[in-house]
Amino acid sequence: MDIILATGGTGGHIFPAITLAGALKIQGYNSTLFTDKKTDKNTDIESYTLPLCRPSSNKFKFFLFLICGCVLALYQIRKLKPKLVIGFGSYASFPTLLAAKILSIPIILHEQNTVLGRVNRFFSKSAKSIATSFPETKYARNSKCVFTGNFVNIKAQGYSCTEKILNILIIAGSQGANFFDDIVSDVICNLPTEMKGKIRVTQQCTKKNMDRVRGLYESERIDCELSEFFDDMESRLVSAHLIISRAGATSIAEITLAERPAIYIPYPHSKDSHQFYNAKYIGDSGAAVIVEQNSEVKKSLRELLVDLLQNCQKLRDMANNTKRTRIRNGVTEFIKVIAQEFS
Repeated sequence: MDIILATGGTGGHIFPAITLAGALKIQGYNSTLFTDKKTDKNTDIESYTLPLCRPSSNKFKFFLFLICGCVLALYQIRKLKPKLVIGFGSYASFPTLLAAKILSIPIILHEQNTVLGRVNRFFSKSAKSIATSFPETKYARNSKCVFTGNFVNIKAQGYSCTEKILNILIIAGSQGANFFDDIVSDVICNLPTEMKGKIRVTQQCTKKNMDRVRGLYESERIDCELSEFFDDMESRLVSAHLIISRAGATSIAEITLAERPAIYIPYPHSKDSHQFYNAKYIGDSGAAVIVEQNSEVKKSLRELLVDLLQNCQKLRDMANNTKRTRIRNGVTEFIKVIAQEFS
């Protein structure tokens, strides 16, 4: 069966699609990504790039590119004649899903967040099935919905918090990364002196701020490693004692499946506040703590870090509580959904 995966926008949509594409290939399916320029580095996966731009850019330009994308997607899909289109949400999936609907090609949607995204909501009536990453997903409560889990290949290893040095992993993500460079780094540099000597910071950092952030840590004699992107995220998660992250669905899935305690700072401008609700779901299970990005964020984050970094039992409890969340790698379950629809 030839399958098109409609994805793009941010890594939180793209990486699950790439993971699924690899699994589909093993099962004998032929899949092609229809996306934007974000997947340029993944040359081992067949893809088709649509000329799109973010909704936050010039509105006229956004809609012009969206219309062009719809025309191109329609043309390419007529040529490829796939048996199925799988949509991962975000504006980047809209042209491909619309083309599939026009051509009466079956659609299955995958939602990464705890709130069904606007594009997925738009196509929900047309979809054969809607697979969710969380057991509870707002706007996804009908007979079409099935809980599969997100598509992340992370395996848990035992959590230990007895080391003299505590590793803090900071994952900024693509949305509001400057905030992490500025605020989170500053908070860590203003921890008590005795605490700064007992931590090691591994931080995803924007290129333009790299030297400045490194200088901050070095001036406070804090051991650090900074990079724009970590290719070996699984090993970074396993070696971390505490993670500070945005609350994108894929990051949450990776952190939770790695069974690591986390502080989530949801991106305040996410659509339908989905990052807040993603984090709240994990926080309600006792596996993480939410710090909201507001005028009190520095004070709140510093107090929380001081509390957690001197209390390994709390960190261990949070790590153990990740098992209560029911978060799982949903690739196998999702492929069952495909097989069931086309049996």
